Amino acid sequence: MESIPPYEGKPTVYLDQNILDFFTKEGLGDFGQFLINDYQVVYSDETLKEIRRSKGFENSFLNVLKELKANYLKLIVEQPSFTITDKASISNRDPYEVYTEYCDNADDGVDIEHAMQQWLFKFSGGRKGDSIADINNEQISAFSELMKSIMDNSDELSPEIQEQLSVYTQEMTEQYKATLEKTESMMLENIDDDKNWDGIKDFRSQVGIGPKQLNNIEPPNVLIKIWDTLKELPTYSQTNQSLDDLFQLNKNPINPEQPYFKHQKVTGVYNMLNTLGYYPDSKVHKERRFIAAVSDNSHASIASFCHILLSNDENFIKKVNAAYEYLEVPTLAQYVVLNYA
Repeated sequence: MESIPPYEGKPTVYLDQNILDFFTKEGLGDFGQFLINDYQVVYSDETLKEIRRSKGFENSFLNVLKELKANYLKLIVEQPSFTITDKASISNRDPYEVYTEYCDNADDGVDIEHAMQQWLFKFSGGRKGDSIADINNEQISAFSELMKSIMDNSDELSPEIQEQLSVYTQEMTEQYKATLEKTESMMLENIDDDKNWDGIKDFRSQVGIGPKQLNNIEPPNVLIKIWDTLKELPTYSQTNQSLDDLFQLNKNPINPEQPYFKHQKVTGVYNMLNTLGYYPDSKVHKERRFIAAVSDNSHASIASFCHILLSNDENFIKKVNAAYEYLEVPTLAQYVVLNYA
């Protein structure tokens, strides 16, 4: 695990939200005390995001984090370019203080993350009646507003840095527009009715595969076995595509010129496993279920900086282990049965 400064404490354990939810209802018990004694529990911005969505139960979750003596795990982002890195920091702070800071930052500016997720939601069968162009325009507008917000908050920087930042934000905006336009053009070549499109359903229908075939695949080498299964189908048997091509692991799909780190690749693999139908999240055309699936993916990504990931969601753990195994992420992802007698 990489961190700044180097982490030298107990083995880190990341808890999926369902375990924290169990603790809020049943108390820590022996299991919680075991975690406190033998591990360093950590939580992330995605944990805080889910706590914020709990509406009325925020203090219950924050009290659990405090009782667990949990530390805050945060991905390092380089300034002023906002470039993603492959490093994370761990800090020992009051969860209430961290949560307040998170909410203040979340309320200050454009919700670009929500806007960028809308294409995936559309692909998942949501946003019926909206075209791909409608969603792309929303994303471009949100991205432009984010870049404007960055410039508006750069008053304290030196004139030289402000000038560099201005050039960078303009370049990023143009690159983002070009990427979306290219994607839209490619997608519309193969979609007859994009307003009523269900990307996952269409994909599985065209490929000729889904949960019925893939859920019989057992570890080890899950991704390799999935690829071997796909190669037997007409859709892939005559192509020159590789496993890494299928799971978009060769280059950063959003910013091809930037490094592509393992924690980002976890996200790509997890999404593709859901799309193919390997123990997939269900009913993701419904916004609440889609948001939950996106959160699971984020937990899988940030937990790759930890020694252990624990969850009470068996399907989630199966997908995570498949991704971690192929990407050689050393994190142990473990399904936990929660049942206090």
